[in-house]
Amino acid sequence: MKANGIKAVAVVGLLLLAGVASAQSFATPGAVSDSLYGGGYGGGYGYFSSTYEEGVLRGLGYLRRSTGEMNYFNSLSRINNEEAYTRYLANQEKKTETYFRMRQINRAARDAERPQRLSPEQVVALARAQAPEGLNPAQYNRELGRLNWPAVLNSDVFAPERVLLDRAFVARSPADAGAASAFHGQVKQLSNVLEAKLLDHVSLLSPAEYIAAKKFILGLSVESQHPMVFGALAVR
Repeated sequence: MKANGIKAVAVVGLLLLAGVASAQSFATPGAVSDSLYGGGYGGGYGYFSSTYEEGVLRGLGYLRRSTGEMNYFNSLSRINNEEAYTRYLANQEKKTETYFRMRQINRAARDAERPQRLSPEQVVALARAQAPEGLNPAQYNRELGRLNWPAVLNSDVFAPERVLLDRAFVARSPADAGAASAFHGQVKQLSNVLEAKLLDHVSLLSPAEYIAAKKFILGLSVESQHPMVFGALAVR
């Protein structure tokens, strides 16, 4: 703004000088000689002159025109600056919206990958669904404590562990229950031996035979943790 003001003052000064200069009489060489020697006509070329008032008015006209042009260009400059600033604000707003939109998308993606917290009821239901099954009544007579082994585990290969487990289940007392009991520890140890032998002979078995034997062995460990049926004491 300061530079524009200095330029305007300079322009005004130049215009005023031009106006005053144009107000002065100027003559051709011939006219000058005529005026010096008294001749008003003859070998002169003629001359042009204007009044001082005309020069001042003409200078003021130039001044007003230059001032108007300066105001016009200053107005254009302000309009361009305002338009540029408006575009800058729009770009900043768009950038901000894009930033928060990307944060929302990233948060949604992380939430989708993060496992959801389960309620206590859901935890119990899930534990029950994933818990290994015990033996069914056809596999284990809880009142008599007798095991009914699948055909695969009835072979001589599994005979030592099978005999020991039969004796342990028949001689079981009401206190022989739970993960901390000696009965469960014995059953778990013998079951691990059975499982290892079963894996060694897996190539000789069909998938159905292997699955049935595997589930039965797991069922032995589950049953050793459950309390025995009290009706079995009366039968014995």
